Amino acid sequence: MPLRLAKRGEQELKIYYERQCPYVYQSIEMIKQYCEMNDVPLSLIQVDTLQKAKELPCVFNNWAVFYKGVFETVNLLDVTYLKRILKK
Repeated sequence: MPLRLAKRGEQELKIYYERQCPYVYQSIEMIKQYCEMNDVPLSLIQVDTLQKAKELPCVFNNWAVFYKGVFETVNLLDVTYLKRILKK
């Protein structure tokens, strides 16, 4: 059973991130641009305190992606991977 974070019917792409990895910024910018161009609701939550890390809904390295309230991956996204997630 997939890890569910949100209520049914939610269409949002939600990403929890930390800037420890030098590739995170590049991935965030690409995702923001793609979501703006394709009207995909997006929430980016920077995990920058211990308290935020403790409140996360999943095991967290420095990147976690949820779509429609369901955990998708801890891997950084490129456009192809993002499109595959959004088709679900």
